[in-house]
Amino acid sequence: MARAREPRKVHVNESGGSDKIKLGLCGDCQHARRIESSKGSAFMLCALSKSDPRFPKYPRLPVLTCAGYSPQTGSGGEKRD
Repeated sequence: MARAREPRKVHVNESGGSDKIKLGLCGDCQHARRIESSKGSAFMLCALSKSDPRFPKYPRLPVLTCAGYSPQTGSGGEKRD
């Protein structure tokens, strides 16, 4: 039987008000997609919700712990935009 992954945690730094703080782990997760409504509201969609009921489709932000968190990386291990 597969062992359950421990949830990843983000440590909030009170010195900044960046999007990373507002979004939490979703800010750089490869499973998160930004969705914008026709009225201009923005939401983060979790692609894991399509295949795993443990993950909400639109998680409450900021997400501070998540077992499905997987950071985006480009070539050379740098964060993708």
